[in-house]
Amino acid sequence: MLTDTDRLVKQFRGLFGAPPELEVRSPGRAEIIGNHTDYNHGFALAAAIEQHITALVRKRSDDRVRLFSTAFSRDGIQEFLLSASIDRDPLHPWTNYAKGVIIELLASGQRLSGADILLDSDLPGSGGVSSSAALELAIAHGMTAITGAALDPLKAALLCQRAENSFVGSPCGFLDQASIALGKAGNLVFLDFEPVGEFPISNHRLIPADLTRFGAKFVLAVDPQVKRVLGSSGYPARRKSCEDSLPFWSKHLGRTVRSLRDVTTTEFENFRDQLEAHDPVMRKRSEHIIYENARVLSAVSCLEHQDITGFGKLLTLSGESALHLYDLDEQMPELTYLFETGKVLPGVLGIRNMGGGFSALVLALVAESSFEKFEKDLAQAYLDRFGHQLDFLYFRASDGVTVEKVR
Repeated sequence: MLTDTDRLVKQFRGLFGAPPELEVRSPGRAEIIGNHTDYNHGFALAAAIEQHITALVRKRSDDRVRLFSTAFSRDGIQEFLLSASIDRDPLHPWTNYAKGVIIELLASGQRLSGADILLDSDLPGSGGVSSSAALELAIAHGMTAITGAALDPLKAALLCQRAENSFVGSPCGFLDQASIALGKAGNLVFLDFEPVGEFPISNHRLIPADLTRFGAKFVLAVDPQVKRVLGSSGYPARRKSCEDSLPFWSKHLGRTVRSLRDVTTTEFENFRDQLEAHDPVMRKRSEHIIYENARVLSAVSCLEHQDITGFGKLLTLSGESALHLYDLDEQMPELTYLFETGKVLPGVLGIRNMGGGFSALVLALVAESSFEKFEKDLAQAYLDRFGHQLDFLYFRASDGVTVEKVR
């Protein structure tokens, strides 16, 4: 029986006339807890997930790069030269992620050769699992591996983030690329977003989190028909509110406060009323970030002490804070409904929104014995309310990017 890899190898031969040399697997990612903390120099827990992008790669003797994606098969093979100007392609925007990474690799001094690349994915496009970052890291590792070079995971993540920010034009944070680059099966990735030099993080480590030992698993529930709203305006407004609060905290704490990570929950409570009087919205935004940082550290402690119940409760507290204080369900009743309905279903140990917000997407930690009922009950309730079908994605923490020779 043919495996998925066998089928892709056969398709690669048909497209490019020769077999691939390398198989790169680049997973999606899930933000577990630590919502909007990255640009506030705080903390987050994330995971690489089982679902992934596969890139089959073959080195060429010239400087031509040829790309084919099974998700955009109607586009056929797209190609460009490393020695020529590499321009954005408005007609085939998926190629811009690969082009941006290659531009950054060349700018970093990497010596590249041409390549034939086939891309395939089982990542849902609507699931908020950062298929773009997975694609970028697949290209970065594939293009360097065929030359015999290797990329440092953290530097690869930074390079890919720059590509998405500058060439693609998407202002993504560093969590997406970092969690994919640093992921390991059975572990969550702890990220400290205090920047050091060129790197957006100062510390990272793996936190053991084999939830199957406790009979639990993560699941995403998403309405693929609901498009994200307020993404372009809601994000900068909330970021600005956090940054604008820093003079208040510096003044009242009598020291320079560079980011909200410098404010403890005790200090927040001491000056809560003053901040409320100064700016009620700013108080809400600050409260979410300050307590969210504390929740991330508590979540790490729960996992280290194998307290799965406490860990789940922190996820739900994170969701309540994100919706009630950071208002990430603004103009998005679907998200409010998913969270409020999901948190009272049997077997749900914890639930929260995932990602930037303003979309109908929740992450839940569910007892394995309740999977079927959770999915059935949430799907039916949501269908009755909004007339839409939900997609569900179950996952475990997985390895980050892997590169293997094709046999």
